[in-house]
Amino acid sequence: MNAPTSDKLFPNYTQIAPRVPPIVWWTLRIGVLAITLATAAALVVRPVAGLTFFWGIVIPLVPGLLVIAPGLWRQVCPMAFLNQLPRTGGFSFEKTLPDGLRDNAFSIAVALFFFAVASRVWLLNINGMVVAAGIAAVLMLAFVGGLVFKGRSGWCGTFCPLGPIQRDYGQAPLIMLRNGYCTPCVGCQKNCYDFNPAAAIFADHGDADETYAGQRHFFMAMMPGLTLAYFLQGDMPAYGELTYVAILLGAACCSVGSFHMVRNFLRLDSFRAGNLYAALAVLVFYVFSGPVFIKSMANLFQISANPALVAGSKFTGIVLAAALIASGWRNNRIFREISAGVGGFMVAESPRRLEDCPGEGAIVRERKTGKSFSVAEGQTLLDAMEVAGLPISFGCRSGQCGADPVAIHEGAENLSAMGDDERATLSRLGLAETARLACTCYAKGPVEIDIDVRNARKSTATARVGGMIADAAAAQGIGKVVIVGNGVAGMSAAEALRRASASVDITIIAGEPHHFYNRMAIGSMIHGRSTMDDLHLLPAEWYDDQRVDVRLNTIATIIDRKRKLLHLGTGQELPYDRLVLATGARSLTPCPDFDQYCNCFVLRNAEDALAIRSYVQANRVRRAIVIGGGILGVEAADALRQVGVGTTILQRSDRLMERQLDQTGALRLARFLEKMGVSVVTNAVITGFEGDNVLHGVELGGGTMLCADLFIASVGIAANVELAIHAGLVVDGGVRVDAQMRTSDPDIFAIGDAAKPPGAMVGLWSIGSAQAIAAVSAMLGNGAPYVPPRVVTQLKCDGIDLCSFGEIEAAVGDKVFEADSGSTAWWRLIEREGTIVGAAFVGPPGSAGAFTAALNEDATQAVLMKALNKFRCKTQA
Repeated sequence: MNAPTSDKLFPNYTQIAPRVPPIVWWTLRIGVLAITLATAAALVVRPVAGLTFFWGIVIPLVPGLLVIAPGLWRQVCPMAFLNQLPRTGGFSFEKTLPDGLRDNAFSIAVALFFFAVASRVWLLNINGMVVAAGIAAVLMLAFVGGLVFKGRSGWCGTFCPLGPIQRDYGQAPLIMLRNGYCTPCVGCQKNCYDFNPAAAIFADHGDADETYAGQRHFFMAMMPGLTLAYFLQGDMPAYGELTYVAILLGAACCSVGSFHMVRNFLRLDSFRAGNLYAALAVLVFYVFSGPVFIKSMANLFQISANPALVAGSKFTGIVLAAALIASGWRNNRIFREISAGVGGFMVAESPRRLEDCPGEGAIVRERKTGKSFSVAEGQTLLDAMEVAGLPISFGCRSGQCGADPVAIHEGAENLSAMGDDERATLSRLGLAETARLACTCYAKGPVEIDIDVRNARKSTATARVGGMIADAAAAQGIGKVVIVGNGVAGMSAAEALRRASASVDITIIAGEPHHFYNRMAIGSMIHGRSTMDDLHLLPAEWYDDQRVDVRLNTIATIIDRKRKLLHLGTGQELPYDRLVLATGARSLTPCPDFDQYCNCFVLRNAEDALAIRSYVQANRVRRAIVIGGGILGVEAADALRQVGVGTTILQRSDRLMERQLDQTGALRLARFLEKMGVSVVTNAVITGFEGDNVLHGVELGGGTMLCADLFIASVGIAANVELAIHAGLVVDGGVRVDAQMRTSDPDIFAIGDAAKPPGAMVGLWSIGSAQAIAAVSAMLGNGAPYVPPRVVTQLKCDGIDLCSFGEIEAAVGDKVFEADSGSTAWWRLIEREGTIVGAAFVGPPGSAGAFTAALNEDATQAVLMKALNKFRCKTQA
């Protein structure tokens, strides 16, 4: 399937090709500034001619220019020129705009605009000296704003009275021009028009801050009424100024009222209603200003105005209004197709409701909160609980991490059957089948649950590992097993050992100060209220009940293989019969001294997340750059977005999540992120870093500099193998192991990210768990080789469902099945000789449940297609 449009439909300014050389723009800027100053002089020396030129020619040109090519105005605007002059010359103080001014900037701009309109008839239309003073004042304010504050935050993007007009009339540019000032971007404003001109309107309407979005709705709604009231009152009404202003205010309020009436009764979303009202304002403006422009031009050249041309000029507004509607609604339509109803204003404005899905759904009651909610067909219990607003954590969403157990009080028979992964996870948690994992449950009838899983009965069943008899360790003469690492691999090994043997002595060496926790949810520690207690995956009593000795905040330093001793950083020595290395991996960085910058981080563990959260709060971070667009980079960007930090992802390759998505799927993801306020720059090769103790920016190929307050690297991982190297074990990227996870020393096993079995993947929860089971099986005499599990990768990002499995590109002879162009979700299947070898899905939240479940069960193409047919949720109007 071809993408609905090219990749450049909603380009940010770094992706827009320059149309003319910079020298041309500089010449035009200086020329326009000269004309502006000459106009101001003429307003003083020859006020009649100056007023005719300014109000009769210049002002009528601006709305049309904004509709057609707003970027042209931004390039040559004399206020923007003076505002950016200090930055261009390198003498701006670049201070951050105070919160109070930033939060009220739009209100100030609207107030200035209304004052200018209200004072035209009585003052500005007839007094050249005042208009000249006003021009001088705004030019000076623009310059001072650029001198003191960073980027455009001192005037152009905040207080300029033409700013709201530009966003209103220039919301769907017919011609897009590259921003010639903002290199590097300094993140000076929210939903920046200059950064992403075609998408800014969607970000405005979908902003999570209702006040922010509402102010912009108000301005767009008032413009037709305000414009009509100004022109209909004429040049010199018989009543006084107060009555005149009252009529303007009344007309503006009536226009706002009609805006909401149109939205509600015609069922228009805020974008389409706003677009119509912007077009209506343009139409009204030119009905009255068109003839004024023609007559002023004729007067300038001292010729008679052609009556037909004067009459025809009234229709200019119709043409411009039609163009604005056509361009805006086209962008909106394509935006909906691309984002499939999951991003931008559609989610913020019209949350997905269960009643919008066909079928009544099963009714679930949660005992602790008393809430009842519906679970639609194909929707997991976890998805439905999140929609209902119930406090529940998430993790792998595949039944392996144990982050989302719930107690089942009634209606267990109305839940989908329990799979092996879920059963094993509940056993690990010490829970019987009176508990279920919400991420794997599908309800087909009434169910009563309890989010307090302590109310579920405990399991008394004796688990086995690969059919081994209880106390298999004693049968092998194994009395002590030491595990280095308490991540999923290390803890899975400990759990499997205890299930197999009641006598074996298990000690875990944990470098972190925390017990086993849900690493997949650490992003929530940046933006949410999660604490370490929320992330712990085992109850505190589990370690005592299972007699597992965990040494937190402890480092293993040396392995004495001859004496079978593990030396610790505390000076202690631990004897072992078998040693398991689950030392994990560390994050790579884009340059050797990356971690020396105080504002540079990785996001690998809980300590990283807490450090990022603290830095964001302490330093009032406004702009961040995530280096790396893999799954972890996307999740990190989403976490930053949720704390109000404007974020850009720099991806070295040509698409996001290149290991999980093809071009079409990655494009869908990128567009979703951009509508949510996360900018994406692909093919971004970093050639330099600028800063000393604090990193200020990164230089990309071609000389583009991007600046930010905070940087996160997500460029890959490297196995922690130093302990193995010093012990003389064979290491090749990771610790080399055989099919049973044995290292070159038969008494030492390596699992998880630290291990390198033949042809295996790393970095995934299910793989670490499967390797742990294989290692325990081998050390206890079973000998079953490690079999890589079926891995379905899922993106943990609010507002979108994304899953991927297997191969990305089809081989010769493969059958490829894809969603059609009208689908609200994009999906792709690759079938080879009757087997699904690759699959991907990108769609609205909660839509991938049945598809993901079928993938996990190794379903056929027919079963997967049936699962896809369950996705029927409507795209919100």
